[in-house]
Amino acid sequence: MTFAEIIQKLRERDERVTRCFFFWEGPTMERILELRRTDPARAVGLRAPVCNTCRPALLKVLHTLYGTAHFDYNEKVSDFWFYLLKDDKLASIKQPDALMGWIVSTAYYFFLHEKVMADKSARDTDSVSLSNMGDDVEDDRDRAGVRDFVQQVLDAMPNRTYAQILDEVTLEVGQYKGKEKAEKMRTFAEKLAIPIDNLYVKVSLAKKQFKETALKLS
Repeated sequence: MTFAEIIQKLRERDERVTRCFFFWEGPTMERILELRRTDPARAVGLRAPVCNTCRPALLKVLHTLYGTAHFDYNEKVSDFWFYLLKDDKLASIKQPDALMGWIVSTAYYFFLHEKVMADKSARDTDSVSLSNMGDDVEDDRDRAGVRDFVQQVLDAMPNRTYAQILDEVTLEVGQYKGKEKAEKMRTFAEKLAIPIDNLYVKVSLAKKQFKETALKLS
């Protein structure tokens, strides 16, 4: 598949090409071709990707920014994919063969911005927590009001699947971490009969719709 064809499929939101391009964890086509030359027997059982994949390049970008700190590749790249979908940013690529370089450059500045904002948010949260150490615990009525508003927004969301995802994934699965969280996510993906990678994309879209609906109700 040529880079021009990949760009077109991505812009059309083709699920197979999107999943392969961003989330493929198997050997690259170059590696498979190499094995076919050097070890044909081993290459027989390898499943080939439907297109080139940018996963190794994106992993390198994320490791450059986060070092040895833990990060969720699927979640971060799903957010990046949603960012590319907005305003059809892939349409700005004039030379298809420059796709991989364009992806790496765009991803670096996207993830850098996200990291800077997350670090700032963490500092602000710590500052507020320290300054409020002597304050009383948040009033139960305030918490109840927040819960009621969240439920109101979920009920008003036009896409019921997105509402279900937020209710069961973000609000329920979000309390877990590590392998337990990954297993909960996989179980929920099976429940919806969709690939796990596609679920992460849907979570990002669901969060966006939640925010839009909340603004209309507030």
